[in-house]
Amino acid sequence: MKLSALAYSSIDQFAHITLQCTPISVTAPHEFIMDSNWLDRFAYIKKGSVTFHLQNGELRAGARDMIYIPANIQYHSFWPEDSEFVLLNLQMRDAEGQPILFEDKPCVLFHDTHGVYDGLLAELSRMDQAKEAFGWLDRLSISFKLLYEIARDTNRKELDEQSRRIKPALTFLEDNYNNDFSVEDLAKMCSLSVASFRRLFVSCIGTSPLEYRNRLRIQKATELLKFGRYTVGETAEMVGIPDIKYFGKLFKRYTGFSPSVLKKNHL
Repeated sequence: MKLSALAYSSIDQFAHITLQCTPISVTAPHEFIMDSNWLDRFAYIKKGSVTFHLQNGELRAGARDMIYIPANIQYHSFWPEDSEFVLLNLQMRDAEGQPILFEDKPCVLFHDTHGVYDGLLAELSRMDQAKEAFGWLDRLSISFKLLYEIARDTNRKELDEQSRRIKPALTFLEDNYNNDFSVEDLAKMCSLSVASFRRLFVSCIGTSPLEYRNRLRIQKATELLKFGRYTVGETAEMVGIPDIKYFGKLFKRYTGFSPSVLKKNHL
């Protein structure tokens, strides 16, 4: 099964995930003859370049490319210049114990234009050596963050198409955050069923439509309170939350302090 088929699945769809991270430096010229065995293998090139000689041809990659080689693929890699890369060995299995693949054959998954992965991989490597209490939980959280970024970048074209499908609802929310609405209304704007709309929205935005509206309301309320012209009650009315008790509770949930404290501290 390919990972893209599980884009909207819950965590109970995964039975097992193993991730090993190893930074490697090579001095040119250097060659590896490898068999990935039962592990999928990623190589993130930090510096240099490489040519992979595979059974069905060659695969070339350079700095900031993320390479993917599925399990049970034999290959011969040649590094013509001094290079640095991070090797990631991964095993993912679904609830039935079947392997989950990123792609069907070796490929360059994507080019990391903005260097997003340097920090994540460096932190993951550092955590390998850490001896702090419950450091393994910290390492686990970074591992999942890394897998999340790789999965999104691998399927970005498909996800961008999904974002376009909910764009009318996003525009409406940003322009009308202080009004009431139903999820049915938003789904209709996008010509989607309520279930499909809700699933796409959470996948693209990371939260529900109502939660997103609340965030917009509190963001605007923060700006109004900092401006200093309006009372807390007036601000609550302006962002569409006339119940001042509920407004205060929501404000503290998102900002960590009460609206009156924000207003006082800013003044």
